[in-house]
Amino acid sequence: MHHATLLTVGAFARASGLPVSALRYYDAAGLLRPAHVDPATGYRRYAPEQVERARLVARMRRTGMPVADIARAITADPVTARRVVDAHQRRLEAELEAANAQLAEARELLSVTTNLAVDAVALRSALGAVRHAVGEQAGWPALHGVLFDVDSTTLRLVATDRHRLAVSALTVVGVEGPPVRVIVPVAVVDAFLDRAETGQVEVSLTADRVTLGSLHGTPVDALYPDYEAVLAVHGFRGTREKVGTTVTAPDLLFRVETANGADAGRRDLVLLGLDPAELHIGDARGTVAFDRQFLADAVRSFGDVDLLLTAGERDTLRLAAVHGPDAVVLLMPVRLAG
Repeated sequence: MHHATLLTVGAFARASGLPVSALRYYDAAGLLRPAHVDPATGYRRYAPEQVERARLVARMRRTGMPVADIARAITADPVTARRVVDAHQRRLEAELEAANAQLAEARELLSVTTNLAVDAVALRSALGAVRHAVGEQAGWPALHGVLFDVDSTTLRLVATDRHRLAVSALTVVGVEGPPVRVIVPVAVVDAFLDRAETGQVEVSLTADRVTLGSLHGTPVDALYPDYEAVLAVHGFRGTREKVGTTVTAPDLLFRVETANGADAGRRDLVLLGLDPAELHIGDARGTVAFDRQFLADAVRSFGDVDLLLTAGERDTLRLAAVHGPDAVVLLMPVRLAG
């Protein structure tokens, strides 16, 4: 065969879907011998008609078929080759069945319920403080609810859409069961917020079911982002901070809603700057742009209280009540053009 028609190792790897390292291995194993090896350099080349065989090897190897079985399948007659493939599939199905049985037993061992009682009004207030930050992006199902993070003394409620993060904490007593993190779907959260229950409400959390009083739902089947790491990255150690700029929530909300837009009149953004003595809004010098609606929602979630504003890493804005609910909201800044 003329060398001009042969494929280089790289070209053959791309055509077959096998990495170059695998080609060396299959050469040594006798599965895919090169059509030509340069006696001086040892450089290998493959014939175009070897591509189909290489693709067959790749498909079988991706299923975990042993090399010896692959070698038998590609050198045997069609009937024998088919039987080799069928036998491998039966082994995989048996292994999958055994693995499913083991996992089912593991799920039973892990199916522990965590129960707690919490004041309904306090829970409704804490949920209202984070509801505005629930995400809706289709590609992020973990954000489509409120995280209930329970330990022996505290229930933390967390919501984020990646642009803002809201955390609210409640002290609880009589927790039965292990610490747990469960994402309660937003439909259950909204239904509870629409109710006017008072007194103690029973909260029950498992991997398959959440209960808030008389409301039931299925938890969001996803892993929630590490919100504690986000708080740490932006310089905030917890929900309570003592240093920052103080302003009343109603005054801040009014100024946010009426300030001039940022970046040549963009009404969706508002410029905000902090110093120990004063809060600056709408002044481009020394200020940072934030989404106006996100900021208004965050301020509104606290009600009529004094707020402590703090600037964190990369100009992240932190809002918390000076006295009142143990809650915090982080807002990511918006980069302005230019």
